[in-house]
Amino acid sequence: MKAEERIRCPVHDLISFKRQRSEDVVLWGLLQTPAIQRLRRVKQLGFSEFVYPGATHTRLSHVLGAMQMARRMLDVLQKNNAFGEVPDFEIQRSATLAAALLHDVGHGPYSHVFEEVCETLGIEKKHEAYTLEFIDSEQIRPLLERGGIFAETRRFFTEEPGQAVFNSIISSQLDCDRLDFLVRDRHHTGIRAANIDLAWLFDSLNIEKVAIDDDGAFEYSFVFSAKGQAVAEEFVLAYIKMYNSVYFHKTTRGVQHLVRDMLVEVINQHSERAELRSLPLVKFFKEDQSLDRYARLDDGSVLAIAHVVAEVDLGLASELARRFLNRDTYKCFELPGTATGNIGRNKLLRFRDALHNDSIYFVEDKLAHRNYKQHAVTDESFLKNILIKINGEHESLGSVSSLLKTPVTRVARFYFRTREDCERAQRIFHEL
Repeated sequence: MKAEERIRCPVHDLISFKRQRSEDVVLWGLLQTPAIQRLRRVKQLGFSEFVYPGATHTRLSHVLGAMQMARRMLDVLQKNNAFGEVPDFEIQRSATLAAALLHDVGHGPYSHVFEEVCETLGIEKKHEAYTLEFIDSEQIRPLLERGGIFAETRRFFTEEPGQAVFNSIISSQLDCDRLDFLVRDRHHTGIRAANIDLAWLFDSLNIEKVAIDDDGAFEYSFVFSAKGQAVAEEFVLAYIKMYNSVYFHKTTRGVQHLVRDMLVEVINQHSERAELRSLPLVKFFKEDQSLDRYARLDDGSVLAIAHVVAEVDLGLASELARRFLNRDTYKCFELPGTATGNIGRNKLLRFRDALHNDSIYFVEDKLAHRNYKQHAVTDESFLKNILIKINGEHESLGSVSSLLKTPVTRVARFYFRTREDCERAQRIFHEL
C-alpha cells in the first residue's frame, strides 16, 4: 500500500489507511481480498430500491462504515484513558476493527431472500457459517496471522457475544453495525426522520466501570452521560423508524416473497434446462454448497436467472421473472388490529382456513415491530442495556426514558399473487 490510502464515504467523509499503522496494513489488505470485494455486488438493502430508488448502496460500503464506527467507539476508550487497564489493547483494537470489516463477508445475494430460498430447499447452512469459512480461508487467514490477530478476530464469530467492551462494539444494542447502517440507509433512502447526531452521540459516550455483582466485580461498558440521554433515545427511535419505514416496508417484502417463489420454482422444476443449468446460482443449489461455489454468488446471480427465464415460456417461473423485472409485485393485505394493536388470534386462524378452502395462494408475514429490549437491573444481562449515568448511578435507558415505553405490536400481512386474489381475501376477512 502507499503511505496513505483514502476512501471517500458519504457518512464518514474520508476513511484513511496509513502504512505506519500496523492495524491499517492488515485492514487495507483485507479490503483487497476477493471475499470482501464480492460485497460490491451485494446490495445492502436488497429490494428496497423498488421503493427508494436511491437505496442501491452495497454491503462493501457498509462494512467499511462499520469499521470506521468501530474506530470511533475505540477512540472513546482512549479518550477516557481506559486502555491502560485493558490487557493487549492494541491487539484487541486491531481484531475488533478486522471483525467489523469482516462481519458481513458471508452474506449471499439479496441476503435475506437467498436464505429463505435455502431454507425452503432444505439447505440449513447460514451466512454466519460462510463468514467463518471465509475467515479460515487462504484469502483471509494469512493476513490476520501476519497481523497477529487471527484467533482474536475469529472469536467474535465463534463465541456468544459477552459483555466485554470489545464484544459490545461488534454485537450489542449500540454496536458499530447498527450505528452505520442506520445512518447510511437513511442517507440513501432519503428518509428525513430517523436522524442521529453522531457528533453529539460520541461526545456523550464514555467508558466506565459498571458493577456486575455485590462482590465488587465490574466490567467496562459504554455509558452515556446524562446530557446524552436525548441522543441515545434518538438512536433507538431511529432504529424503530427505519425498521417500520424501510426494512419491513410492505412493497419490499412483497418483492422478496415473489423472488423467493420464482427461484424455488426454477430450481425445483426447470434446473436441468440447458440455458439454466450452467448458471452459478443453479450450480450452487444442484451441485454443491462449497465455499468456492458460494464465493461466485452475488445479486447478479439472481438477475441472471430472472433475465433468462423471462425470455422463455416456463409457466409460473417465467411469469414471476417478468413481474420481478417490471416491478409488478405481490399485493399486500395488512390485517386490521384489535384495540391493543395486535391481531385477534381466533379470527386469524379462521382467515387462514378460509383462504385454504378457497384455494387462494398466499404468503403470510408476521412481523413484530422493533422496539428497545430492556434487561432488568437484577438480570445478568443488565450490561446489554444502553446505559445512562444519572446522579452517579448507571441506569438502563428503558427505565429512564418515557419515549421508549410503547408496547410492541404485531403486524400480520398476507401477500397474494394478484390484485383480484387480494381483494377477494379482504372480502373473506370482513365477512368472518
